[in-house]
Amino acid sequence: MSCASFNLALNGLGGARAQLYDTLRALEVDLVPGGESLSRVDYAMDFLAPEFVLVPEHFVMHSNAGWAEHSEQLPEVVVHGRSVRVTSVTVGKMPGRQIIIYDKRADVIAKHKVGWWEIWNASRARSGEPPLKQDDPTESRIWRVEVRAGKHYLKERWNIRTWSDLDNRLGDMFAASIEAIRHAQPTRDSNRSRWPNSELWNRVVDEVQTDLFEMRQWADPDLVKSVQKDALNDLLARQMLGLMVNRAALRGVQFPQLRAFALSIGDELAREVSNSPSRIGDKLARTVNRYDLGI
Repeated sequence: MSCASFNLALNGLGGARAQLYDTLRALEVDLVPGGESLSRVDYAMDFLAPEFVLVPEHFVMHSNAGWAEHSEQLPEVVVHGRSVRVTSVTVGKMPGRQIIIYDKRADVIAKHKVGWWEIWNASRARSGEPPLKQDDPTESRIWRVEVRAGKHYLKERWNIRTWSDLDNRLGDMFAASIEAIRHAQPTRDSNRSRWPNSELWNRVVDEVQTDLFEMRQWADPDLVKSVQKDALNDLLARQMLGLMVNRAALRGVQFPQLRAFALSIGDELAREVSNSPSRIGDKLARTVNRYDLGI
């Protein structure tokens, strides 16, 4: 079983954990206390930092974190970007320890995850801040920092296997992770290990130390789901129109006949439903379940 960051943002770790066990009970799965086995834990933090510039070379690794085992470059560094701007850097490799910084605003826009705007704005409202200006990256650039622990790091390094283990050592594990691999502010010092934390990384340290794992973002889950479904519905409508126009072009339909062609496409789809009611009905049911079970 897995739990997405959306669920955690809406319900907190405690709420998400309760949902997992509710699902197990609904499936009539009996799990004795301590019978669980954790294979991965991620801690995600979102920061409004329009001025932040992601530079891969500004990551440093602590000397006691196995630096001698790697080349002069950081181990397993993956960089993504658009044009001349770096939008994502991943350090480390699963199922070990991994840290990633990426442009969450760009991810939300590209993947139409508009519910995140509701979550962020709900958090800002609680602090007396105005909503984010979604169309202006200079005022709404959100960077996500994820600290990830795979099963090898959890079990072999920290002996974390159950919920009880996680509750006892979660903070220590992530504190050690962000100390071993960190984003720094370069200086003239040739010894990279002496570079101080970047401003963003100081904020990361503060968040980890204040233990936000059980906290909620106080956004209304029903509102978030409603906004997310409305956005998806609009996206699908635009895609349907685009597909119809493409089919018309392939068939040589001119613009004056386009409306009639669109009506004929609707009739064609209706006939398909009538000719294959069982198959289409099953597909509809599966799709309904998928959208109702989460976002």
